[in-house]
Amino acid sequence: MVLKIGDKVRFLNEVGGGRITSIISEDIVNVETNDGFEVPTRVNNLIVVNSPDTYESGRTRNTAAVPKPAPAPEKKIAKPEEPWFSDKNQVATKEEPQYLFALVPEIPANPPTGNISMYLVNNCNDTLLFRFAQKTKYNYETVSAGSLSPNSKTYLGVIKPDMIAELPVYCFQLLRFRKRTKELEPFLQKEITLSAVKFYKQNSFVPTKLFKVPVMLFQINENPLKAEIEKLTEHDFQKATATKEPVKKEQPVALPNPDLIEIDLHIHELLDNHNNLTNTDMVNVQMKKFHEEMDKAIKSDVKKIVFIHGVGNGTLKNELRRELQRKYAKYNFQDASFREYGYGATMVIIRK
Repeated sequence: MVLKIGDKVRFLNEVGGGRITSIISEDIVNVETNDGFEVPTRVNNLIVVNSPDTYESGRTRNTAAVPKPAPAPEKKIAKPEEPWFSDKNQVATKEEPQYLFALVPEIPANPPTGNISMYLVNNCNDTLLFRFAQKTKYNYETVSAGSLSPNSKTYLGVIKPDMIAELPVYCFQLLRFRKRTKELEPFLQKEITLSAVKFYKQNSFVPTKLFKVPVMLFQINENPLKAEIEKLTEHDFQKATATKEPVKKEQPVALPNPDLIEIDLHIHELLDNHNNLTNTDMVNVQMKKFHEEMDKAIKSDVKKIVFIHGVGNGTLKNELRRELQRKYAKYNFQDASFREYGYGATMVIIRK
């Protein structure tokens, strides 16, 4: 018979039973009775009442059939309600679709010096299926994907300070829907290219109720009013113009300050492809552009020129300022407006 420690057993030659506490030999085991006494007992005087076989006696093969417990009734698992089957978080004033790409700075006073978190904001009453990807030279690499409930936002990733100079093209694929609609909504896709210069301009980050700090926002879906205007034909415009009163002569639009020019020295602004260049090669290209623009400014009527070099590790900034002291010592230079560029630009004064 097969026995193991812990088996519940009954005595064949006497009343009662107990639990096996130890195995002494092939023939004898210790049984703790219901009264708490431990009694050495021969195996052939026992019958197992509740355990599978794990110890086999060498002297007997007698076994007692142990009734199997009745299977428990199978529980029915309730199917969870899919989130897109419930129109939650509905806001009466947000019937028009609005999907935003938000960049939230860790250091609002100087965004380029800290991490910048990326969010997808679903600022309307639709449920959204989304894919967020980065466009590379050969393919689109998925960064995040999922569903987004109405009037909510989700974290997509982070832009670190050393990534600002060479940002990829960010891509969105969106499908919106509700529990019940009269028609199928079209699929939406959008590519967003970020200019490094924007990160150094304080007015690129604006206050919004969506976040506690000023953020940089990009609307992914097209403005519905703009889309309707583009559907109008030339005839529609002419008809509308004919019914209106004559338009007063417009005042001249103020042009940008002709006395100040901006030159962006970020390598991706100077070259279409710089993947095979070393750091030294890239600095040489940037410094060549610096010399060209300085010489042009000196020969023209420009009074001030701002070189946007970014923060980075300071290599380009230091090289630029050494060259100003060496070759252009007669001209004063200083940090450009912190409000406009943070710590990422140098202004050279050509003429006062």
